Amino acid sequence: MSLKRTGAQKGFTLIELVVIIVVLGILAAIAIPKLFSVTKEAEKASVNTMLANLESALSAYTAKQFVNGQPIAVHNPFDDLSNVPSNYKGANDPVTTVNTPNGSWSWRPTGNWIMYNPKTSVTGGWNNGEPFIIYQVQVVTDGADTVGLRLNTTPIYTYTW
Repeated sequence: MSLKRTGAQKGFTLIELVVIIVVLGILAAIAIPKLFSVTKEAEKASVNTMLANLESALSAYTAKQFVNGQPIAVHNPFDDLSNVPSNYKGANDPVTTVNTPNGSWSWRPTGNWIMYNPKTSVTGGWNNGEPFIIYQVQVVTDGADTVGLRLNTTPIYTYTW
């Protein structure tokens, strides 16, 4: 004996569709925050790497100047990088979100500031309508002699991710 369907069922029932939507919603609620966390961590690592590269560039500049008997002067450390990043927007004074959009760097000659406009939000930093990560190129002295340059931030510009 064979069973024959009288009304052939095509597609999903409403209950099946609701269950699938609920399962997808739960997966999205779990996955999306983790994705944003990974993005923020990647940007944080990128910023820290760039700051380390700029510190190294300042050290190389100082060594070169010392060996050649030249004075050590505060300057834009991006000029010392062998590979300038594509998201470096040059010298800007003042630095704004227009000339330094999210995810890009600028050099501000007034104050000798290296500034980064983060893609993700930070707490603190330099705030001119929007927070910037900001470090100043400062002179390192030994008595009256300039012996190096370093990047530093001050407590009022401290930021957290």
